[in-house]
Amino acid sequence: MSIEDEEKGVDVEGEIDESVAESAETESPEAVEIPEIDKVRAEAVENRDRYLRAVAELDNFRKRTVKMRSETRDDTLRDVLLQIGPMLDNFRRALGQETEDVASFRQGIEIIFKQFNDILSGYGLIEIQADGQPFDPNLHEALAQVPSAEHPPGTVMQEMEKGYMLNDRVVRPTRVVVSTAMEDEGNNDGDQQADDQQADINDGKA
Repeated sequence: MSIEDEEKGVDVEGEIDESVAESAETESPEAVEIPEIDKVRAEAVENRDRYLRAVAELDNFRKRTVKMRSETRDDTLRDVLLQIGPMLDNFRRALGQETEDVASFRQGIEIIFKQFNDILSGYGLIEIQADGQPFDPNLHEALAQVPSAEHPPGTVMQEMEKGYMLNDRVVRPTRVVVSTAMEDEGNNDGDQQADDQQADINDGKA
């Protein structure tokens, strides 16, 4: 400190101390951390709002989906019933007739049966053709096995219950009677073929 400063009575050291204190206070960890905490809190609030909005949107989507499925099911059922109505009317007319003409009555029932099949096929439901076809465990269910000289082993001899497919997917397999080889006509090759067919039939039963 110079002589002039002493004469003026200026407290240079006090000014320096106050300047250093202010600088230290400005750069203190507490002062630096406060803006960071506020920023984190703001982000947390924003993330929570986003989460709540996402949950609400998901719940609304679920409710809309359930409602749409219910409406679609009701519309489809109503459409089916409207198409079945005329067929039921034909059944009532057929049953209300007093006739001994069996052939005519049978013809009427066949027409109604075809009408019903046409309605089902319009919704993608078709019959599985099995009679005379090789046994297929993916399409058929074997109820019985009968030795036959007229059919190759593993052939569907008779359909007991019709099977159906809906849009190329089996909804009910055809229940069938399957042929096996005659005992007196068996040979090594025939036995092997019969064994293979038997394995397929067992798979179908499983």
